[in-house]
Amino acid sequence: MAEDESPDPSQEFDWIPETPILGKIAVTVGIWALIVDVVNILIGAYASGQKVVWAGFVTYGTLAENTFTPHNGIEVSPGDIVFTIIAALILGFGVLVLNKTEEGGIASWISSLVTPERWSPLFDFSKGFNATLGSWLLVTGVLFYFGWSIANNTWVDPGIYAVCIPLIGFGSVLPLLENDDEDSEN
Repeated sequence: MAEDESPDPSQEFDWIPETPILGKIAVTVGIWALIVDVVNILIGAYASGQKVVWAGFVTYGTLAENTFTPHNGIEVSPGDIVFTIIAALILGFGVLVLNKTEEGGIASWISSLVTPERWSPLFDFSKGFNATLGSWLLVTGVLFYFGWSIANNTWVDPGIYAVCIPLIGFGSVLPLLENDDEDSEN
């Protein structure tokens, strides 16, 4: 008798890269995009009383003349639907990567974000200077983005991205460098 030649379940998603940092970035970007999209639908994310026209904003006016319109209450435009689908696809891709690369999958990674071990480098230098500095940069970048966006009701301001992305990026990478230093010394 011939054996059942059905594919091994672990090989169904061979196209998914085995890069956990890519999954973490995709999940973070997907969640951020969904938050900004919901804000855009509810109150407008461009500026006070103004709603982002995603096709014009993302393509600098190539696909749509306007980058914003007046916000006239809660209404969902086709651009909002497309942006939501793109954000959900990015989030879904990140979930697939983390489920493949992290022990315990996405749930384990999310729960690790709230453990004391994750945030202890804020006040404890025992994990090294890079981990402490990185943790502070990450917290500063996230708090500055949300604080500025809420206070000024502008969630898609390129200036705020110019400040927050380097803070969050370096804050995410510096603790990894500390771990690499320890691995190379051993």
